[in-house]
Amino acid sequence: MYQQIRILVVANTSWYLYNFRLPLLKELLMRTHEVYALAPYDRYAVKLAENKVKHISIRIARSGLNPFADLNLLSKFVKIYKRYRPDVVQHFTVKPMIYGTLAARLSNVPFIFNMVPGLGYVFTGSSFKKSLVQRIVRGLYKNSLRYSTHVFFQNNEDRDYFIQHGLVDQKKTSIVPGTGVDTQKFTPTRKARQKVITFIMAARLLWDKGIGEYVEAAENLLSRYKNIRFWLLGPVDLENPKGIKPEQLERWQTEGVIQYLGMTDNIRSYLQKADVIVLPSYYREGIPLSLLEGAAMGMPIITTDSTGCREVVDDGKNGFLVPIKNTHALAAAMEKFINNPTLIPRMGNVSRNIAFKKFDSGAVVKEILKYYPL
Repeated sequence: MYQQIRILVVANTSWYLYNFRLPLLKELLMRTHEVYALAPYDRYAVKLAENKVKHISIRIARSGLNPFADLNLLSKFVKIYKRYRPDVVQHFTVKPMIYGTLAARLSNVPFIFNMVPGLGYVFTGSSFKKSLVQRIVRGLYKNSLRYSTHVFFQNNEDRDYFIQHGLVDQKKTSIVPGTGVDTQKFTPTRKARQKVITFIMAARLLWDKGIGEYVEAAENLLSRYKNIRFWLLGPVDLENPKGIKPEQLERWQTEGVIQYLGMTDNIRSYLQKADVIVLPSYYREGIPLSLLEGAAMGMPIITTDSTGCREVVDDGKNGFLVPIKNTHALAAAMEKFINNPTLIPRMGNVSRNIAFKKFDSGAVVKEILKYYPL
């Protein structure tokens, strides 16, 4: 029997908590804890409620470094934490990690946990402006994470970055292999051999996710092959400076390069019909969930040899790693499956084994809760 405690799980969108952290929330509820999701209200708040997760609404601007807005956010966090008096807070995403942690400290929350789900847009690129913003964000991390009970990272490269810059005490850190994937829900389906090979990319629609490279590679291959198609799946994100405009998506579709499938809560239904999952990202990923879901469903993977992405691929065994921003290498990797379709089931079987052994969501949740006062 578990001792009941009150836990607030915090992120910058309810969408994130529903799509990425529902297994954790369900496990906490199963152990009869009092669980709240603290995030801006959207339609996923309703879906969380359908899973018996209580929702607390808070407005969080996902981007920007406006000191007045951020002080206001800190004040909101303090009011909520003092009102609900949680035993544990678990923060995901940047602003909850920074301002939620400071608020939890000011509110005397006993246990403060943070997870770095990838360094993201801020740490992608090296322009003068980006370098200045990175310095500011590093300072914010350093001042807040020292109050953490424990900090989880999704890959060693991100943890090494934080340690090297003195942002976190190494003794308070551990690696959790991404979000994890429900290997019981995402299972391989027997596919009849199709004449057309379908490549699918599932991601937020950001240039940094490599969508431009995906489209260019598709154009290259469609000029030479007819038995292929390219699907793009994911939400438009106009709050991000690197968000792709709807007009651009419409142009690509009109030109017949890609088929944009929109946003879905049922990615499994699309992965069942596709052959190879692709993510040519140069965004600072944690471990991309779409790749884990594709792997669990027995799909080969093409992705970049970059932070987070490379964690899911044994190059040449369950897919191929390509250099970032290299359209020719990306097209060449796709072409291997076009010219030798027997690679698809062979590499897909290896993907399934990797997902099952390394990334099962049950094991991920168990690793997180090992540090909780349960």
